[in-house]
Amino acid sequence: MTDQEIQPYVGKPVRVTLADRRIIAGVLRSSEDHGHGHKHYAIVSDPIREGEPAVREVVHGGDQIVTIEDASGDPSATL
Repeated sequence: MTDQEIQPYVGKPVRVTLADRRIIAGVLRSSEDHGHGHKHYAIVSDPIREGEPAVREVVHGGDQIVTIEDASGDPSATL
């Protein structure tokens, strides 16, 4: 996907399908880290165990995102 296609979902709960076929749910963040000619994104979700930090999956470039779905009704995608 392009950065323009991804931008409307930044800051919102989403379900993302990645190019490697993994599906990740969480809040989409636009990372301030830029590298290698692409923008970085992070999908942040609740910790696996109570008291641990949130889980953060960094996505290196919008081309690694195949689809984004609004997941605002899915409790597993909200923090």
